[in-house]
Amino acid sequence: MESINKIKQNKWLNLLEEAINEKVEIQVNHRFKYKNKCLGTFLVSAKSKQNPELIKKIELLGVNFKMHSKQPEHYLEKFILQLSTDKKPNKQHYITRFNQYVLPKKELLKDQTIKKLNKVWKRKFGDIRKWEKPETIIDKIENWKEFRYNSEINPTGKWFDYRVNMGKLYGWVYLRKRDKQKMGLILEHFTKEEIAELQKEGF
Repeated sequence: MESINKIKQNKWLNLLEEAINEKVEIQVNHRFKYKNKCLGTFLVSAKSKQNPELIKKIELLGVNFKMHSKQPEHYLEKFILQLSTDKKPNKQHYITRFNQYVLPKKELLKDQTIKKLNKVWKRKFGDIRKWEKPETIIDKIENWKEFRYNSEINPTGKWFDYRVNMGKLYGWVYLRKRDKQKMGLILEHFTKEEIAELQKEGF
């Protein structure tokens, strides 16, 4: 039987994985919360206790404690070195680490180091490493709400419309209209009135 601590640890790890999948910017500090849970405190505790097994599980999910250092340039060099010497690099793993820990510190990095990573990335994966911040779930929700309340492009005030009116939002919203479980994961970002409207439209 799993110990109570092990069960709690697994719950935190599952919450962390969910946050990473939603492209939330992970922060290793006590102020960071996700879904009203003190996820940052869990990460700080894991780091301070130096539990090799737990740290390995966290890093396998895509969190690199070293990238939270105040010396992003130094650790980007380590990131590049690891990628360049990795014989079978897991692309999704490197993308996750890049989006979470390298991209947010772009302004602190030297152009020369950025070009160095671009070169290694191209050699390893065959495509160009983009430096634009990917759209998060929160960004999509905000864009969806903006569509709902924009009377110029959405005079009917509905949450769902034709693709020609919704643009890039259409596919993302349509998926949540079809899949109640996916919709349920984001309901906390809506008011009671908004949820009532969504339900009337079949969400």
